[in-house]
Amino acid sequence: MEARHQYYYGRELYYHGQYEEAVSVLERFLLSAEGWVENKIEACSVCAGCYLRLGQEQASLNTLLRSMSFDLPRAELCCEIGKFFLEHGNCRNAIYWYETALNAPKRECSEGFILPDCHDYVPFLQLCVCYDKLGDRQKAKEYNEKAGACKPYSQSYLYNKRYFDSL
Repeated sequence: MEARHQYYYGRELYYHGQYEEAVSVLERFLLSAEGWVENKIEACSVCAGCYLRLGQEQASLNTLLRSMSFDLPRAELCCEIGKFFLEHGNCRNAIYWYETALNAPKRECSEGFILPDCHDYVPFLQLCVCYDKLGDRQKAKEYNEKAGACKPYSQSYLYNKRYFDSL
């Protein structure tokens, strides 16, 4: 099967909940010398999602980290790595990855998949959560305000604003 077809087939398997088969197809694609870099990076993201749904959290994290063997870190994947650490109670590591997402180069001209919110709004909001959990309310509030500057009517920002105003 041609590399590009293998990649898209793996994605379709994922979208249809066939995670084990998707992992098999996507792992073969990732090991292949063929394939476009952007597809390889997206395949890491999709494959990580499969591992997560299969209850293999460490394999999911390893696959997200593997994406950086193909090119510079993508903000989208940095947010996913940050989420992993935040969900596992490791706020310091989560902060590192959310800050890395903020500093990741924007690829407006890229033909890859881009989630613009992962360059500002999402990391700001998650940094707010991390710093609040660490007890640094001032820094948490500052990050919430930065998230609010991106999306002033978002429910998350407004909820956090009410929370900080009540303290």
